[in-house]
Amino acid sequence: SKPIRLASKSIRCRELLRRVLAHSPVFQGILCFSAGEAAHLARHGFDDLVVAYPTVDAHDIVEVCVEVAKGAKICLMVDDAEQLIPLTRIAAEHQVELELAIDLDMSTRFPGLHFGVHRSPVHDVPAALALADAIVRSPGLRLVGLMGYEAQIAGLQDHAPGQRLKSGVVRALKLRSERELRARRGAVVRALAERGHTLRFVNGGGTG
Repeated sequence: SKPIRLASKSIRCRELLRRVLAHSPVFQGILCFSAGEAAHLARHGFDDLVVAYPTVDAHDIVEVCVEVAKGAKICLMVDDAEQLIPLTRIAAEHQVELELAIDLDMSTRFPGLHFGVHRSPVHDVPAALALADAIVRSPGLRLVGLMGYEAQIAGLQDHAPGQRLKSGVVRALKLRSERELRARRGAVVRALAERGHTLRFVNGGGTG
């Protein structure tokens, strides 16, 4: 029942992206590798574009603003309030409003073990609220989404050949991690809603 956002860094052909998007309404929008790529895809008629990684590259942000001014729906990713400074400045120069999503860290911290990747410093409710509030205080920026990439679940094999013991440990860690991140992600979404932030989407990473 969940919509699937295609990842353009995995499908590197515009015609294949069009074919998949036209195949079923379950496929909705594209998760882009870079802001420059999102602007490129917008110029070729694609819409509902979310950039997967934060950027402060002025050239790419300008390209995004140009396409947004034409009506494209492009959402940029952020994980630190410092990134809002160039976004605010360039949005003002081009007289546009930029949509943003927060990249939520979805690793699990077990005692003595960091299970997952070091992707984002936004790990919990207070950090997410602080960044969301900073976005609200930034003219020309609007929070519309939240993304969390569950790398340790999507990217680790459950049954590694010849590694029965290790595979068992990985499966056990995955189960515990999934329960923890489901609760933490839900808590962040609820906290943002209670603070008055309206999210258009919550995006999970990988196929799990």
